[in-house]
Amino acid sequence: MIRYFILVFVLIAMSLPCRARDFMVEFVEENYMENQEDDSGTPMIYHSFQVRSHAGLKMLVLTGEHPEYRKWLRRYVAQDKGFIVKVPDNENDLFIASKVYEIDVTNVHPYNPTTWSMKGRHVFDAADLSDTQAWISAGQGHILVLDQNNKRSELIDTVVKRMGYIGMIAGDPKAALGIFRNQPEKFKMIIVNYDIPGMGSETFVDELLKLDHKIPILVETGYNNEALKRKYLSKFSGAGTVTVTPVALNRLQQTIKTLIKPDKETAAQPVNG
Repeated sequence: MIRYFILVFVLIAMSLPCRARDFMVEFVEENYMENQEDDSGTPMIYHSFQVRSHAGLKMLVLTGEHPEYRKWLRRYVAQDKGFIVKVPDNENDLFIASKVYEIDVTNVHPYNPTTWSMKGRHVFDAADLSDTQAWISAGQGHILVLDQNNKRSELIDTVVKRMGYIGMIAGDPKAALGIFRNQPEKFKMIIVNYDIPGMGSETFVDELLKLDHKIPILVETGYNNEALKRKYLSKFSGAGTVTVTPVALNRLQQTIKTLIKPDKETAAQPVNG
């Protein structure tokens, strides 16, 4: 009987769709080599990107066929250094821990695929969209998490996924701002930890509000940081969409429910705690 239930559980788990998580990365260097080993006319290709992510430097070994997509992607990274890699949920830990990670080339794509065409350098023709695969279409229902602490961002991502949203984790505010600027409609909410490099969380929130004053923003100030909490509460009190909290994980699920309203409703008022 126990074996029967185990088998049923395994079959159910196998039938569930495999979800993926988006990781923002920055292009550093490309390695590309073709080797004609036989008379088939199809060369053996070694293709890799060295990238910078919130989990450190990585080497992405780009596998799979799709020669046209591969050529297009090479043209893209020559002009724009930021892109996204889609990693299956069951390989998130492997991706974070690995220095070298194999990934199908079609799971590497720009921040906003609708602004890059495989037939040129401009915009996708609407007529072409029906011919593209699911990997090229940008979805909605994402929550952007800006936090350079891997463990904390993983815990936040777990809550986000449990609620049916897709977490996009970033450790670099400049990269996070870039992806939001390119595709603001993709996101339902943004969660920001105060301790981020570069421009800092205060400037980051300022820039976000310039781009979209309706997007709910949850800013985490940390324990025993009352001075910073009061400063942020004072500065962003007039925004109406910025929530300041010492710990984002505290009642996070309820906070997300409160802040994210249906599209027909206006942006939520802040719930400061």
